[in-house]
Amino acid sequence: MVESNFERVRTMLLRTGEPDRVPLGDISVHPMLKAGVLGRPVKTPEDEVAFWTTAGFDFIPLEQGLQLTDVIKRQSMHEVEAHYAADTDETQVRSWAVEGKGLITTRADFEAFRWPDPDALDYSGFERISRLLPPKVKIVAALGKVFTCVSWLMGLEGLSFALADDPDLVAALFERVGRFQHRVTENLLRFDAVGAIWHADDIAFKTQLLVSPQVLRTHVFPWYTEMNRLAHAKDRLVVYHSDGDLQEVVEDIIGCGFDGLNPIEPPAMDITVVKRQYGKRISIIGNIDLGYTLTRGTPEEVRAEVRQRIRDLAPGGGYAVSSSNSVPEYVPLANFNAMREATFEYGRYPITV
Repeated sequence: MVESNFERVRTMLLRTGEPDRVPLGDISVHPMLKAGVLGRPVKTPEDEVAFWTTAGFDFIPLEQGLQLTDVIKRQSMHEVEAHYAADTDETQVRSWAVEGKGLITTRADFEAFRWPDPDALDYSGFERISRLLPPKVKIVAALGKVFTCVSWLMGLEGLSFALADDPDLVAALFERVGRFQHRVTENLLRFDAVGAIWHADDIAFKTQLLVSPQVLRTHVFPWYTEMNRLAHAKDRLVVYHSDGDLQEVVEDIIGCGFDGLNPIEPPAMDITVVKRQYGKRISIIGNIDLGYTLTRGTPEEVRAEVRQRIRDLAPGGGYAVSSSNSVPEYVPLANFNAMREATFEYGRYPITV
């Protein structure tokens, strides 16, 4: 069993040299795969800690923010039942965002909208997990979603039209969402057990950004700059996650003060090029292909891809292995295990594979 130790993640993210081994970097694993690794359903905080440490991770991820409130999860989403999972013929239910018009399309909608209170969110999970952590393990708090929450509240189509038709409404909504997540950041940083904040906020698809870089520079990145400043002032680390082609804004992401970038999705970005161009200024996490290798490939193909990434990216530090998005239910358990086990086998420093 691999001993969990957040210091190897810290060393990786700060690029202060080579830790003892390459860390695992996923923060989202479907409960079906968690149960497969642990041998029982993951139902309690104790089960969560047991899964992540048994699986060889150095942290326990835990999410909070506007994206978990009813105004997002219940009112801005719709559920679709289908067969998603790889290892069962049963169906599962997934939530999908509304793409057309959302809850807020006019100034009147915005004025009438009932915003939750960030201080009234349930932070008890952080308290419980803090008490259960092994001595060398930290929490990675998942937040982000500044752009995402706005696009969910307006609908991506609604946001796109509003950027041209009512930019003042767009600015007001970004300000309100950003201020909410900023306050959540302040609350999360009060927990000593939080070692890093992971800002997941998808702003691109495989060929380009969802909106112009200027929209992000005006309405999104300033919030991350400020939230990262708060985190760094308390000696916490920060990671940015977005799928897709980020090439136009990688410099902006680095400028926000992020310590790590995830997941460098193939084929949108070439991770070896990203590491060569930016690896001295930001750590790189991810790239094990969810489009084919993890989902439709064999365990042997997964092992080969992990080995190649470690060979190309891990020397000198600044790299962690993860999927190119997350580990959903349509990843076979055998492939998830192959990714973990290959990381343990090939990722011990000095890299010799």
